Order: sequence, then structure tokens, then C-alpha cells
Amino acid sequence: MTTDSHTQALPTANGYYPLAPGKLAALTLYYERLAPFDPKPHLWPEGVSCFRLGPDNLEQYRTLFRSIGERWLWVSRLEITDSELAAVLADPDTEAFALEKDGAMIGLLELDCHEKGEAEIVYVGLVEQATGSGLGGAMMTYAFARATARAANRVWLHTCHFDSSQASRFYEKCGFKAYQLAVEIMDDPRISGQLRPEAAPHVPFVPLARK
Repeated sequence: MTTDSHTQALPTANGYYPLAPGKLAALTLYYERLAPFDPKPHLWPEGVSCFRLGPDNLEQYRTLFRSIGERWLWVSRLEITDSELAAVLADPDTEAFALEKDGAMIGLLELDCHEKGEAEIVYVGLVEQATGSGLGGAMMTYAFARATARAANRVWLHTCHFDSSQASRFYEKCGFKAYQLAVEIMDDPRISGQLRPEAAPHVPFVPLARK
């Protein structure tokens, strides 16, 4: 089964393992859903539209990525250059979509379809004001529709305990099943300045010790 290509073995002995200064550890849960997917036609709610983001939409993508992901410590797309992001969005096997309502962008869905027969949901989320509106389910239905169009028979994603406490329940409601646990070690983006120190207040911010 496909998992993150950076997954490595961790110590198996029980115990506490202190992190290096400036590092975070996220308990990560992998989910998958196998075909068949819902055959029902997809319709966006009234007043909501969806459009694909391409290499000419870098500013829109970055704005949406930050406005949705800052509270969950999303950072990967902030770590790459404009040319690298443009290459990602120009790749025919990457599909990134923005949701728009009343002239404002409110949602992001990104799929990676490089692996034959599979589709990874790389990012799916809504701005805080749009949560609880039912649009999350609509976005997931659209993700399944895109996976079907790609002849994928497996859709997978991962979430972690930095994400919304409702994320796992939402994915399971959408038919996903958990199949693997991992621990991700990452640099705290609030220390590097990629995100504000007050971002993701549910994740304790431990500044580097003064010399």
C-alpha cells in the first residue's frame, strides 16, 4: 500500500524520546477508501463554484493555502519556490481546485494521481468561516468523482493530531478506513518565520532556548 515516501522506521522500545530544539512530532494516521465510489452525480450547492488552479494562479493558491492551513501548520507549499509550485500546478497528474462563494475563495482540494490506479488527496480544507456548512462533504464527493475519472480504484490521504479534532471522524464518515500510523518529525514553521508564532495555538510553541 502506498504511504508517504519519507516514512522511516522508528525505535520500537517503549519510552519517551526528546525532540531536538525547534522540532515537532506529529502522530500521523493514514486512511484509504477502495472503489467503487459513490456513483451519484456531483452538484455544488447554490452559489458555490469550483475552478482548477494552474501555474498562472500561484498567488491565489498561496493565499488559499495559508488562509486554510495556517491554523493546522500546513507548510509544505510555503517551503518551495514559485517556479517549483508552478511546476506542480502545471503537472497533468496533479489536480488542484479552489472553491469560490460570493467572490471569495473558501476551499482547497488537491489530488496527486501519479501512481497508476490511485489518487492521493494531498490537501482538502475550508477557511474557518466556511466550516460546518456541509461543503467538506461536497468536496470529498468531487474528489471521488475526479478519482473515478482517473480510473483510480483507491483513494488515500493522511491526517495528524495537529489537524482538526473532527478530521478522522469526517474521513471515516466518508468511507475511509485507517490502515497505518506514523510519526512525522518536522521543523516548527513558527520558529523559521514561515508561519506566525500564534498560528495553531493548540500546538504548544516552544521557542529555541537563548544562548
